[in-house]
This record gives sequence, structure tokens and C-alpha cells, in this order.
Amino acid sequence: FYHYPTGTSKMKILRWLALTLLGVSGFSAAQSSPTKEIREIEFKSLNPRQYEDVVQQKWREITVKGKLFIPNNPISPKAPAMIVLHGSGGISDGRELTYGEKFNSLGMYALVIDSYLSRGVDKMPHARRLFEISTFAQASDAIAGLDQISNINEIDESKIGVIGFSFGGITSYFLNLENVTSKISKTKNRFAANISFYGTCQFSFETPILTKTPFLFVVGEKDESLDLQACQSKFDKLDKKDPNSKFLIIPDAHHAWEVNSPLSYRKTINLRDCYTVYTEKGLMLTIRNDGLMAPFDPEKPTGFGGCVKPGYTIGKNSTAEKIADDYIKKFLTEVFK
Repeated sequence: FYHYPTGTSKMKILRWLALTLLGVSGFSAAQSSPTKEIREIEFKSLNPRQYEDVVQQKWREITVKGKLFIPNNPISPKAPAMIVLHGSGGISDGRELTYGEKFNSLGMYALVIDSYLSRGVDKMPHARRLFEISTFAQASDAIAGLDQISNINEIDESKIGVIGFSFGGITSYFLNLENVTSKISKTKNRFAANISFYGTCQFSFETPILTKTPFLFVVGEKDESLDLQACQSKFDKLDKKDPNSKFLIIPDAHHAWEVNSPLSYRKTINLRDCYTVYTEKGLMLTIRNDGLMAPFDPEKPTGFGGCVKPGYTIGKNSTAEKIADDYIKKFLTEVFK
């Protein structure tokens, strides 16, 4: 697997990636219907508003909805499964549900969780949803989903992974930390693989404690919602502690390259310059424009201290999608062998 070593020529790496990964066979596109059935399921989860709620175990129980994608041809009698977490825009055309089918094409089960619909905020404006539901609530959904499908006889409970996109990619990163997972989970179930797609890299923990889960971190070279230097720094720290961590930068890719919409600039919340740290007591501190640390108030969208930018470019990039899919297959084949 490919690591992005510090000090190596970026363009040389990107050219190598494009030439190498485009020659790899990824998700099967030949099957007309890799999915046997899509089953609506419900299960109990938690609804923490912020990390302080997680630390203090202060939350309410809710019922979460999801779609279980059942493969036509499971890879084994007890097959692997992936849990799919949506981005801040919710379930998007060409992405979450499509990946349910893509994992079916690999002979895996897939559970696509709708954290917005489950909390009744799916019709709210985009900016408001970000302050109504936290990544920790979505992490709770993922862990509850893991516990739910671990009881399905046809699924190998030791081979269940998670993949998150954008907002869900931040959640995936948090699920790679015992700081979050051990505080939310009430069982011994743990993810066997973790994939984060273009999750904001500017969120960190005062004392991060990594899980032992193999972690794949995928970002686009031209993603304006990310600070690539922050991503590189975060990966370097992960790499030193966990040799199972993989970091992939996709050349010429912007944000959300899988969604079925033309590449265009969108006026939405951009947290690229918002740097935050979660303390051991659960406080979320933001680094303001003047360099000082300040507590974040989830009730006030202005709580980030003026770092929020107006938008970034989103849209379809089939080449980037193929590179990412090839690498996902390669990563999961190695992890689930």
C-alpha cells in the first residue's frame, strides 16, 4: 500500500498514483444487479450533541433508520459487511446508496445509515443541519449499526468495516479513536476496517488514543474544504503509531467526486480554516483568527470565531472515483483476507 512520505515530490507521487491505480481492477461494473434485496431496518442509537456529552455519558436514546443491502452472491457463507455514513448534505445521488451496491458487487453486505432522516432534520437548510446533529451522534449510529448487523447469521461479525464521506469522513476518523469508540460502545464489537473520504482534517484531540483498526484516509488534491498540510500532519502522526494506516491523495480531485452532479462551486459552509481541539474533559476549543483558543458554542454558528468560509467546489470526477474504488477494493481485500 502507498504511503505519502514527508519530503517526497508531490507531483511525482501524484503521477505515480494515477498511472499505477488506473491499471488496477476495482469494483465490478459488469453485474447488472449485484444486490438481491434492500431491506429497511431500525435500531436504537444515541444522540450526543457534542463531545462533552460523550465524556459525561449525557444523551438520549433514539431510533435510527437504515437500508441493508444484501448481495446476490456473498463472498462466503458468513460474508464481510460495510457500514456507510453520509455527508453533511445527507444521502446524495451517486454516493451512499451506490456504494451499498458497490459493496454488494464485492460479495459484501452494506448498511447505509440515514442519521438525518432518523432525527427529523433531513428537510432543514444545510447549515442548520450541521449544528443540529454532531459527528458524535453519527458515530453512535455507526456503532449501533455495527451491533445490529453483528447478529445477522450471514454476516461475519469479525469483518465489519465503516466508510464515511465528508461529514461522515470526520465521523470515521473519530471512530478510529478510543476516545470516542470506547465511551459510546457498550459491547465488545469493534470495526475491522475504517475508511475516511475527504473528512475535514482540522479536528483533533488533546490526547488521541488510536484503535487497532486498519485505517484508510482518502482526500482530493484540489479539495478546497481541506487543509492538505493538516491532513499530512495528521497522517504522519497516525503512521508513526499505526503501520496499518494508509493515506491516499487523488490527483486533480475536488470534493465529493462520486456525486451525480456537474463539477461546480457551491455556496456552503467551509470549515477549512477552522482548527479545533477536543480536551479530555470533552470541551471543544477553536483556534480563532487571532490565534487564541476559545470554547465553541454549538448553539451559535458564529462560535468558530470568524474562520468559516463561503463554499467550495463539488462534483463528478469519474477518474477520481475509479482510483478511489480501486484502492478501496485493494484495502478491504487485504484487511478481510
